[in-house]
Amino acid sequence: MKSLSVATLLTLGLGVAAPSFAQQTQTDTWRMPYERGFWGHAGVSAGPSRLHADCPSGTSCDDKDYMFRAYAGGRFNNAIGLELGVLNFGKYQRGGGDTDGWGADIALIAGIPIGANTAIFGKLGAVYARMEADGAGIDTGKERGFGPRFGVGGQVGLTKEWAIRADLDRYHVPLPGGKENIDSFMLGVQYTFR
Repeated sequence: MKSLSVATLLTLGLGVAAPSFAQQTQTDTWRMPYERGFWGHAGVSAGPSRLHADCPSGTSCDDKDYMFRAYAGGRFNNAIGLELGVLNFGKYQRGGGDTDGWGADIALIAGIPIGANTAIFGKLGAVYARMEADGAGIDTGKERGFGPRFGVGGQVGLTKEWAIRADLDRYHVPLPGGKENIDSFMLGVQYTFR
């Protein structure tokens, strides 16, 4: 009798749990970038940046400037997404000359939704950068190539469509003579159109 009661309770418990599991599975359905309904947001951000590169002794350097990024993205499910962006890395003073460049990036985003259009997330991906440097005491010329990029961010929804977004990112970019990091903290607006 006791084993029959346990079996009955388990059956009833599974019967009650089944609908909520089915609902969760339906909302967690994976979408791919080529499928309708994947792409769902776009935005622009700007903010201070810093180039981590040596300054030749006896010359003036300014390793700080401002970066700009425009991006579009979508979600595979409620927690994981993908973003594509284009960036201007800013202009830095090194050895009496300028170091500047632009790039394109792709990043997987994993986050935790916190209510409507609000979330915190981490980012991991790659950047393609084209950098140019001139000045005294540094390697000069143009360099292009791929490097890793990673960061964290968050957004606060103002409405169902509009959100304010903050991103803290690091890009590993090629420079003549080697690769260096550029760090940025950007604020911007994001529009969700899905």
